Amino acid sequence: MADYRADAEAALRDGFTFLLHLTAVDELGRDGGFRVVLMLERPTDHARVTVEALVPRDEPVAPGVEDLWAGAAWLQRHVHESFGVRFVRPDGTACDDAPLIVHGEDRPLRKEFLLEPRSASSWPGALEPGQSAPSGRKLLPVGVPDPAVVDNPAATESDIALSATGTRVRLRR
Repeated sequence: MADYRADAEAALRDGFTFLLHLTAVDELGRDGGFRVVLMLERPTDHARVTVEALVPRDEPVAPGVEDLWAGAAWLQRHVHESFGVRFVRPDGTACDDAPLIVHGEDRPLRKEFLLEPRSASSWPGALEPGQSAPSGRKLLPVGVPDPAVVDNPAATESDIALSATGTRVRLRR
């Protein structure tokens, strides 16, 4: 993770002064952590570089870069609010993580965040949720986990999140 800050500083020294984006990717189902992604551009030749850091799911903390690119502060707050990743300054103090849009304690871009209201609303398409497709499989809206997987005591958070993508998850009972 120290490489993330060092790589970001090196990119700035190499002329990558334009901050394109700073976000995170939930790696649930792969290694389980969050990948913090910083995308930069060099204005002189429009070359682009990506700087990444993998942070653990149980203690998601990443080095802040708001002192290098002023626009990063807002994006770091967004990543904190959506994924729960905290950013810290080089001196160890926490960056501002005041919410931009209040979601309560929920982290809506985490894969284990279930879109339960989706299951109650109508679903556009040829068939409604709960109706059988020609294969006999019941359709669920994207973001709604398969109730059979949720009710299975052997199911992990990864299995439940995977079932919410529409992928069939086979578990033993």
